[in-house]
Amino acid sequence: MFVDELLFFMYIFAGFAGVLAILMVLLLIKYRHSGNQRLLRSIRDFMLCTVLIDFIYFYFTYYELKYNENAVTMVVRVLDMCAFIGQVYFWTTYMREKSLFKEDRYKAMNTASFVLIALCILLAIVSYGSMMDDYYLPKDGINRYFPITIEIIIAVILTFIDLWYLKTALPGIAQKTCKRNIILVSVFLTVNGIWNAILVIGLLLGKLGVFVGYTIDPTPIFIFMTNILTILLIRSEDFTALFKAEDHQESNLDSLTAQMDAIAEAHFLTEREREIMELAYHKMTNPEIAEKLCISKYTVKNHMHHIFEKLDVSTRAELTALIDGTVAAS
Repeated sequence: MFVDELLFFMYIFAGFAGVLAILMVLLLIKYRHSGNQRLLRSIRDFMLCTVLIDFIYFYFTYYELKYNENAVTMVVRVLDMCAFIGQVYFWTTYMREKSLFKEDRYKAMNTASFVLIALCILLAIVSYGSMMDDYYLPKDGINRYFPITIEIIIAVILTFIDLWYLKTALPGIAQKTCKRNIILVSVFLTVNGIWNAILVIGLLLGKLGVFVGYTIDPTPIFIFMTNILTILLIRSEDFTALFKAEDHQESNLDSLTAQMDAIAEAHFLTEREREIMELAYHKMTNPEIAEKLCISKYTVKNHMHHIFEKLDVSTRAELTALIDGTVAAS
């Protein structure tokens, strides 16, 4: 009983963290006309799936504490699994949007992941909707190894998608802070997915105790950590519209300006970061840049931090050398 009550409160804390992350995304509505809408939507939908999972498991635990049973209806079972699948889909969508894929590769990965996710949803509807009863046991006449096989297939596909995107998209993400948080969130998603597949298989076999023993279910911990890491990711993310060199009349620009445009586009600099990078290159100090752009010196310092992180440099001298090297090579 104590363990169940502890899980109950852990889901409450995880739910609060998830709702907070969604509120942070909603606060970014100011970018609805000029911001990076695909990044915003992918993070928002990912967090909606996470909060839905937390709410479902909160309901499971509450129902078990109140009625001393864990019966789950078909609709809730299917919704639970589809939320897990949606988590992976929207998270990998975020990684794809953050990477520097060329258009053809972007479309190929988008198509492949969509097909695999659709297959997982179809299998989940078949297995959770028509092969299991309210206690996650095989229905009468259903061989238990059919839903077990489907559960393993879904777990393998979702793990593959998550790790595939982590390996493929991560090198194209410039910001170090984003990279670190993306790796951690991906790890928690993968481990949580595998763990819950083990739980379902244990229930189907009627041997949950053999699989789990007497340990506390770590699912709320995984959800809580995922939510906290997503909050940190949102805090460090720049959702403003990406700088695009084609928005300028490049024919009227000199070589230095054109190369700065190319650097800004290649490293996902915003227009303001592109502007500050050029002023810093021309030896202006942070207070001078702040005065020229009518912003605070702390805002300039924050932009410079993002510029250094995206360009993978540590000092203004390295920034200058990078720009000079790019111009010399052109």
